[in-house]
Parts: sequence; C-alpha cells; structure tokens
Amino acid sequence: MRKVLALCGVMLGACWVYPASAEAPSLVGKEAPDFVLKTNGGVNLRLSEFRGQVVLVNFWARWAGDTHREMRALDKINTTYQRAGLVVLGVSVDEDLRRAQEFADSMNVSYPIMFDAGSDIGRDYQLAKMPVTLLVDRSGVVRFSHIGFKRGDDRMYLEQIRELLRE
Repeated sequence: MRKVLALCGVMLGACWVYPASAEAPSLVGKEAPDFVLKTNGGVNLRLSEFRGQVVLVNFWARWAGDTHREMRALDKINTTYQRAGLVVLGVSVDEDLRRAQEFADSMNVSYPIMFDAGSDIGRDYQLAKMPVTLLVDRSGVVRFSHIGFKRGDDRMYLEQIRELLRE
C-alpha cells in the first residue's frame, strides 16, 4: 500500500492527498496564479480562460527527470479525458527556447505546449524542482501538486482527475 500524507481542511470540507515522497506545496488550496504564454502553435493561452474545466498543468524542462515518459503519459490522459472536461497544458521552463521547442515538437503530443524562458512563472508557482504537475479545479483553485515523475505516477494523477471531474 502506498504511503500518503493527507491534508484536510475542515472549513473547506475538502481533503488533498500527497504521496509521502512529494513535498506538500503551499499553493494547494489557493487560487492558481494566472499566466499568459505562447504555445508551440503560436497562439497565446491564458490559464484563466479554462475556468469551468479541470486543468492539469505540467511544468517541465527537457533535462528534468523522465520528461519523455511523463509527456507520453499526459498525452494519453489528455486524449482519454478531454471530452469529460479536462485540459492538459505543458509549460516548458527551459531557458533555451530553441531546444525546448525542438524537444516539444519531437514529442508530438496532442495538448498545447507553452514556453516560459523567464522566471515569473517559476516564482509564482514556487518551482524549486522539476517536473511539477498541478491539478486546478473548475473554480481555479490548485487542488493537487506532485514533484517529479516515476512509473505509476500517472495512475495517481488519474485518481485525482476523476475525483475533480465528478465535482
């Protein structure tokens, strides 16, 4: 059985579950900081445009962890759950924009990849390690956060996604 740390808010009537190995982030339970970034398709997207939907935001860099496996897993999740109201957004925080775009293009995922070569998003989202995956509920509140990616983490994401989609 997987060890978890559960943080429950009596006032909010909600409970968030974190793997014991992940650090409990301070953004959980707070409104997700809004941002606007250009996608690999050249379109600007704003996080707040997706209010009313469940949003998975994956902050990544081509050099961080098992980015290949994670992006493929997220692509499968996107394909399966987008009709149910899930939006998957990939955000590269790689400083080398050209190499990040080449990497993203080579992955050929179905969800939008956005690029942030600055430090504002990293600061706003308190990104200390990579990759970081967040789930934002329909009202724009961060409900789940996970640092890193290893085999089986996608199943944990699915549990959280299904719960948020049922709300």
